[in-house]
Amino acid sequence: MMKKFITMIAVATMTISASAQSEAGSLTWKPNVGITYTTATGDYGKVMDGAIGLTAGVETMYMLNNQFGLALGLNYTGYNVCEDVSAITLIDEPDGSTTYSVDTSKKEGKIHCNYYFNIPATVNYYVASGVAVKAGVALNILASSKFKDYDTKDDFNSTLITIPVGASYEFNSFVLDARYNFGLGDVPKYFVGGTYNSLTFTVGYKF
Repeated sequence: MMKKFITMIAVATMTISASAQSEAGSLTWKPNVGITYTTATGDYGKVMDGAIGLTAGVETMYMLNNQFGLALGLNYTGYNVCEDVSAITLIDEPDGSTTYSVDTSKKEGKIHCNYYFNIPATVNYYVASGVAVKAGVALNILASSKFKDYDTKDDFNSTLITIPVGASYEFNSFVLDARYNFGLGDVPKYFVGGTYNSLTFTVGYKF
């Protein structure tokens, strides 16, 4: 009797799992909105604290089989940081070069708003019914950069490569997604320096 019961539970679980996930060869779309929390690391990482930005976009996924899917997205994402420019002092060296000193006790706390067109490509693996882990690579193209009332787009590199790693949970076509984005290379062109890493939370609807 116990063996029959376990067998029935196993069959029911597999049936639910199969019906809850997209079939092999299917193509789905998922508009999503959410928030990002970005921090800057590097020589002057302590000067640029974390700040929250918004993200919105759409993702499409093609299922290779019942467990693996390839996804491609397009988002408008804010990688914002809290920049304390009052803490940085420029020093003219005798050889004509310029160096910088940082006083972390000074806090101005102004948000530097950097918005990108974020294009992630990820491999998704479903470890259970509606639960997927994912990893990939993303190209970020700088759309705008503002600090106080100034346009600072020319002070930043035009592209940023990130490595998204995360997980998602699907329930009744709604998708909760959490990703950590590892930044590669410096974002600013000049003295502030630093690599951006961000944590993204989104809610989407899959159809």
